Amino acid sequence: MAYLLATNGLDRGQAYELVLGDNVIGRDADCDVHLNLPSVSRKHVRLIADDPHFTISELDSANGTKINGHQLTNPVSLQPGDVIKIADLEFSFVLKLPNITENVSGSNRTDFQPAAELSVLQRRSELLAQVRAFFCDHGFDEVETPALSIDTVVDRHLSPLSVVIHDETYWLQTSPEFHMKRLLAVGMNAIYQITRAFRNDEKGPYHNLEFTMLEWYRTSWSTDDAITFLGSLVTTILSTGAHQVFSYQQAFMTALEIDPLEDSTAKLLRCIAGLDFQPPENWRSMDRDGWLDLLFTEYVQPTLGLDVPTILVDYPLSQAALARQNPDNPKVADRFELFFHGVELANGYHELLDVQELRRRNERSNQQREQDGQPRLPQESYLDTAMQSGLPDCCGVALGFDRLVMLATGVPDISKVIAFPFDRA
Repeated sequence: MAYLLATNGLDRGQAYELVLGDNVIGRDADCDVHLNLPSVSRKHVRLIADDPHFTISELDSANGTKINGHQLTNPVSLQPGDVIKIADLEFSFVLKLPNITENVSGSNRTDFQPAAELSVLQRRSELLAQVRAFFCDHGFDEVETPALSIDTVVDRHLSPLSVVIHDETYWLQTSPEFHMKRLLAVGMNAIYQITRAFRNDEKGPYHNLEFTMLEWYRTSWSTDDAITFLGSLVTTILSTGAHQVFSYQQAFMTALEIDPLEDSTAKLLRCIAGLDFQPPENWRSMDRDGWLDLLFTEYVQPTLGLDVPTILVDYPLSQAALARQNPDNPKVADRFELFFHGVELANGYHELLDVQELRRRNERSNQQREQDGQPRLPQESYLDTAMQSGLPDCCGVALGFDRLVMLATGVPDISKVIAFPFDRA
């Protein structure tokens, strides 16, 4: 049979077997070849396998397809060795998988070298030093918290990795948030951390299962203080000179002439139905936030931060996560995100302090996880106890450091800014 052999990105070396007949390749989970990347359209290309003839054709994808460097417009017959570029991903079309040469120990782990260029790793080191100097200059204490814990963040869209130790389930942390808030509860007031975080089922040009997160918290900050600090950090580290602030509402109005806070559900549905893209097959059964996320990913996010870093503020309250409700506008949360060149870099909150509301949101997230076919996550936590004892008013921000390195170096794939990404770990 025939295969698509990935030759770049985190899936480099992975073979996708083609079945006889129709093979639809795309981001939708029901595609025959599932490529879960934002740059890949939901149904990107079709490959018809009628051995020994193989034909590939476009499905009006957003980011296009190239065969041996030429844009795919009309159907093309494939030959062994042809290079297929689907959005950011490259594949070799092969009829037989290559043998992997074993080394003297019998292992097939022959590629021991780092994935990133040494110059990129040196620049990464410089950026780490810059970040630490910036926080030191602003009076922050650096802290270290566990990567493995009995607690985990409960989020509809995050998949934590579990580890069983002495018959007890522990979790590799998706963020150091819970532990850092526990430190605030006992008296620390300005803290930051550069740490490893883990999220399963995330891969692609901007995702690695294990990644580096920069996270910080400060008590007695207003939301505006936290936004200003984030803007100062990113303009200093990336030398952009300026940043801008937009509301979530403004961003939708500019990109789509849709008001995400006020427009009816019927108008959102008409907007999706009228756009020139392929939504997932179940899009009509999504909830309002699902439709907003779909529009945001496809049409709003790619427009953000094209000139200077952009901080998006005032997300709908239904997307608050662990942010508090805005005291002046009950329709929105005190949540903000940073984007540059269409890439999400950071997520920040004026933190939720109400433990009862935390419990309600955790239960809602678990219900949504069940609807999505995902397991429930434990809702009891040390954070719950810390909040009962009194979490001080504070703001917190989490920033993806690997993505920061990508933007600082102009490298388009996260695997090229990490010495040993997951496929080489």
